[in-house]
Amino acid sequence: MSTPGTRIDLDGALNLRDLGGWQADGGPIAYGRLFRSDRLSELSAADHQTLGGLGVRTVIDLRHGHEIDDAPSRLWTGVEHHQNIPMTGDSVQPRTFLEMAFSGEMDGISDTRVGEMYIGMLTRYAADFGRAINLAVAESPSLFHCTAGKDRTGLFAMLVLSSLGVSDSDILIDFTLSNVYRAESRIKELTPLFAERGLDVEDFRPALSAPQIALEMAIEWLADTHGGPQPYLTNVAGLNDDDLAAMRALLIA
Repeated sequence: MSTPGTRIDLDGALNLRDLGGWQADGGPIAYGRLFRSDRLSELSAADHQTLGGLGVRTVIDLRHGHEIDDAPSRLWTGVEHHQNIPMTGDSVQPRTFLEMAFSGEMDGISDTRVGEMYIGMLTRYAADFGRAINLAVAESPSLFHCTAGKDRTGLFAMLVLSSLGVSDSDILIDFTLSNVYRAESRIKELTPLFAERGLDVEDFRPALSAPQIALEMAIEWLADTHGGPQPYLTNVAGLNDDDLAAMRALLIA
C-alpha cells in the first residue's frame, strides 16, 4: 500500500486522500474504507473513472448551501448516497472568508484565531459531526469533503483518527498535508486578487492553509473539556458505544 496521506491524483481536485495506513490502537487504519477530499465540482471524466475505481458509494458534503450553489459536485457512477451535512447548524448561509476579507471587514487573521474557529465548530456542530461519522461508517466506502478539504474535513478526520488511537503527531501530519497538496497553489492563485484590493495575502495565510497550531488547540480543547475524542463523540456528538465499535470494526485492518 501507499504511504499514509499520499494524494490520489485527479485533474479537478487537489486534496483527495485515503484515510488508511495510519497506525491506530490494534493495527493500522484500513485502506479503501474512508476518503477525504476538497470540493468535487471540477472533476473530469478521467477523475470519475479514478473515483469509481476506488469503490466510493457514499459522498458526504460538509459545505453550506451557498458553497454548493456556487460549485455543485460532479458525481460519478457508483455513488448511491449523496448527503449534505453542512457545518452551519441551521439554514443560515455564512459569509465566506474571502467575502469578508475583500469587503474590508478583516485586515488579517492569526493561527490562534483559526484554532478558536475550530473549537467553535466542534462546540456548535457536534451533532452534525456525529451524524456525518455514523453515515460514513454505515455506508462505506465513503468520501467526506468540504471546499478546501482542510478545515471541516480536517476536524472530521481528526475525530475519527483520534478516537481510534492514532497519535496526535500522525494526525497533525495528515492535517498539514493540505498545505503541501492545496494551500500553496491556492495562495499563489489568490495573491493578485488580494493585491488588487491593497491587501497582503500573507496576512491571511492562516485561513488559506492548515496551521498546525490551530488543530493542536482543537485537540487540547477536546482533552481538557471532554476528556478526549471518544467522550466527545458519545457524550456530545450523539454516538454510542455500538457506533464506536462499528467504526473500529470497519476501520481497523
